[in-house]
Amino acid sequence: MSQLPGAAAALGSSLTWAFASTRYAQGTRLVGSVRVNFARALVASPICVAVAAVTTGGLPWRGVTAPAFGWLALSVLCAYTVADGLFFFAATRVGVPTALCIASAYPLWATLAAATWSHEPFTASRAAGTVLCVAGVATLVRLTGRSAARSDGDLLGIALAFGASLMWAVTPIAVKHGGAGLDPWQVNAVRYPLSLLALGAVLAVRRGRGGGASAPKLPWRLLLAPALVDGVAGSACYVYALGHTDLAIGATLTSLAPLVSVPVAVVMGEERWSVPRFAAVAATVGGVAILVGL
Repeated sequence: MSQLPGAAAALGSSLTWAFASTRYAQGTRLVGSVRVNFARALVASPICVAVAAVTTGGLPWRGVTAPAFGWLALSVLCAYTVADGLFFFAATRVGVPTALCIASAYPLWATLAAATWSHEPFTASRAAGTVLCVAGVATLVRLTGRSAARSDGDLLGIALAFGASLMWAVTPIAVKHGGAGLDPWQVNAVRYPLSLLALGAVLAVRRGRGGGASAPKLPWRLLLAPALVDGVAGSACYVYALGHTDLAIGATLTSLAPLVSVPVAVVMGEERWSVPRFAAVAATVGGVAILVGL
């Protein structure tokens, strides 16, 4: 079976995330990452459940077994509840392209894990990919250190981005296992309601600790478009890609957003154009592509 449709879907997912991540970072500055994720899930949940009901003849969760549910719950914990929050905080400190480049190295961690525990070969090409990734990330860190006003903020942002990368490495594995035999809308009809429950619980705890103080209103003018483009369409592409490609191909193509995010962030006024920054992003993405054998 050709993997081209899945590869195209993976690229589409990458493009939607590059578009949405800048707006999500802006929203995080206003209301925090948890509420931004909650808004995305609030928009996507009913749409995904409704579409899944149509595609399955009114039974959106048909075929979702207990193991599949467990895998998808793990993907929610790693991605929506932990990784995305870490990424949004990192983006507010070191900029979207830098944070996204570091966090999007997650295929590297998956490759290293496979070489360690599954005894996959660590060839010369994979060694070259490692060098490219490390060099690209190191260059981005140095560029950030030169341009930012607070070095402690830089270090924290970099650490948060690496944490997001590790969590994102688990996510595609969990989605691929949990989504086997299900269509993308069914998968997201499970994941998004679970994320609503998890994020809602976090917000309730915070509200209780704050003495019931009212939180600022969600900036829907800023968040609605990315929630639809990325949360609905992009997420469906992401799940489809993982189900119709080898994990290495799907994970790599969905990590190409850093290359796209540079011009997007420049247009949005989030970043200044920098040839060294662009070169570092390109080197890192190239290294990831080599590592997974694209």
